[in-house]
Amino acid sequence: MKKSTLLKLAALTLATFGVLAAGNTAQANTYSSSHPNADMVDISAYQGAQTNLGLQGMKDKGVQAMTIKATEGTYYTNPLLAQQTATAQSAGLSINFYHYAQFTTKAQAKKEAKYFVKKVKGVTDQKNVVMAIDFEAPKLASQSITKNDRNIKAFNKVVKAAGFTKTDIYTNANWVDSYVSMTSDNLGWLANYPNNPTGKKYAAANAWQWTSNFKFAGQAGKLDVSQLNNDYYLND
Repeated sequence: MKKSTLLKLAALTLATFGVLAAGNTAQANTYSSSHPNADMVDISAYQGAQTNLGLQGMKDKGVQAMTIKATEGTYYTNPLLAQQTATAQSAGLSINFYHYAQFTTKAQAKKEAKYFVKKVKGVTDQKNVVMAIDFEAPKLASQSITKNDRNIKAFNKVVKAAGFTKTDIYTNANWVDSYVSMTSDNLGWLANYPNNPTGKKYAAANAWQWTSNFKFAGQAGKLDVSQLNNDYYLND
């Protein structure tokens, strides 16, 4: 998800698991009825400013939701957060937000959560959005699952206290039960990129991100695309 760390993450995954989460080096996918659904895209500043015309093209291919990177740690805010949020809303897409986690302690988790909440509140009054933790920083794989789960719980407690009722965790599917747990509060938005994606995966999770190289007509770059397994990422 975080473009600047894709190569480092791929190297870590290869070294740690011997299996890449697959797909970062695959050719770009273009729309096909044989693919899983293109229900949701996620973007950051890397994708640049969005246009209503471009988002309408995505909607025509089935996109219903956009999840936008808001923050990272306590030091970075997506400079296009307001523009991307407003454009997605005006195009009629459900909006959600994610925070790239750097926390390794409960105290850090709480600070990052407060930072995340503040920046999201600055661009929308909606509270029925998913506030997802992007849990993929390589250093998190050096921590125990118990410690990571504890820190995530502390993070989400702050988010929910701010009035946001929906939380989730984005992570590589092969990190689940090794470095992070899925719970009833965080069913998961799981990344796994087969070379020839078809059908459904991870039916118990909220969403499956099945490629990071999807190309919509009229869009200049490649996008992360997910299939939704329920309506959790769709605003009421």
